Amino acid sequence: MKKFSFKDAIEDIINEINLAKLKAESIHKSSNIRSSGDEVEDLIRSKVSLFLPERYLVKQGQIIDDEGNVSNQFDIIIFDRLSTPKFFESRNGTVYYPIESVLAIGEIKKTLTPKHTKEFAKSIYHFKHVMKRKLKENTFHGLSAIKADIRDVLNFDINQKYKNPLYSFVFAIDGILDKTQIGEPIDIFTNDIIILNNGCRFHGAIIDGKFKPLVSDDADKIENILNYKGIPSENLSVFLDVLIRHLNRCKVEPFSISNYISKDILVYNKEKVEAKDISGFRTLDEIKKIIP
Repeated sequence: MKKFSFKDAIEDIINEINLAKLKAESIHKSSNIRSSGDEVEDLIRSKVSLFLPERYLVKQGQIIDDEGNVSNQFDIIIFDRLSTPKFFESRNGTVYYPIESVLAIGEIKKTLTPKHTKEFAKSIYHFKHVMKRKLKENTFHGLSAIKADIRDVLNFDINQKYKNPLYSFVFAIDGILDKTQIGEPIDIFTNDIIILNNGCRFHGAIIDGKFKPLVSDDADKIENILNYKGIPSENLSVFLDVLIRHLNRCKVEPFSISNYISKDILVYNKEKVEAKDISGFRTLDEIKKIIP
């Protein structure tokens, strides 16, 4: 029986993505600029989604908070489908999801240029500092197991500060890694970059001689970056591994829609409220005792 080759599967995906880029460039020349971008983005979203656990969905769109603030458009939004209601989905697949459930955001570029990371930083800043974002603390962080919530002890690492840290990334097909910016302030620049045909960049820390990927929510300051220049199949595999590890260490709290409902709706008008005493009403078991 023929064995399944993960490397062959990855290389097939890479070939599809590169062919889609060539096709998009041809469409772009015919002046159908929007269609040229949509096809590449749709393909990359679908391929990333293939490797994620079933509970996570990969979409494009905007994010909302309970004060009505709306994020910029993101090419990739990854969220926990089990804890997320879908507020609205337009015909082109753009979705609006509550900020509480979002665990990763990404941009897709056919060819990455230095300006792209600057533009993405503006979107990250708006998401982190303008929108009402609620980070859930891991009670086990930096404490002994005795003082922490037992659920956090069982589910999280002692070095993980929050249960729902944000992972941000740029997924580009082509570009030159050495020409991409490492910008300030570091906490609003994208965490990681994958240039499929050139290499990857990861932010993190070197602990005990090993590189540990980090997101800005994990640390007050990220002190190291790792540039990895592999062949396309290696670049994609390493990126997917980092993304999956991030999602698997996160937990989204059960969603409550009450925060999104206008406070006026939740204020009861006493004149419209009528209370009735039903304490004298019998249960089915009580009625059965009287009527055989």
